[in-house]
Amino acid sequence: MFSTDEDNVRKEGLFGSVFFETREVREGVIGSSMGVDNPLGLVVIFLVLFGLVTLTQIAFHSLKAYRAELIRERSHS
Repeated sequence: MFSTDEDNVRKEGLFGSVFFETREVREGVIGSSMGVDNPLGLVVIFLVLFGLVTLTQIAFHSLKAYRAELIRERSHS
C-alpha cells in the first residue's frame, strides 16, 4: 500500500467491500483510512460460509447416525 509513487492511493478488497486509502495530508505527512465501502459482498461471503458450515454439520450428523446404525446392526447379529 505504501510502496507506490502516487500520493493518493485507494485499494479495494473482497469484491469492493472493504477499502484502504492513503493520501498526503500535508508535506511529508501521509494519512490513511480504511473501512467498509459496500457491505453486499461481505453479506454474500458470510452467507456462503454459513451455508458450507451448515452442510458440513448435516453431513457429519448423518454419517454419525449411519455409523451408530451399523454398530447396532452388527451387535444384534
